[in-house]
Amino acid sequence: MAHPYHHALSSVKKWGGTVDDYQPIHAWYDSSKAHSADFRHRAMFHHSLS
Repeated sequence: MAHPYHHALSSVKKWGGTVDDYQPIHAWYDSSKAHSADFRHRAMFHHSLS
């Protein structure tokens, strides 16, 4: 699984800005990995309602 930093780099390429703009957001999305360290963690925060 990728580190939030790498997801932030993708956001910079797509939306502009800096990594520091996006890293806290991606860290929050991936915080659910502490409870479920596989693909199921995405069900908590990686959806259109968050």
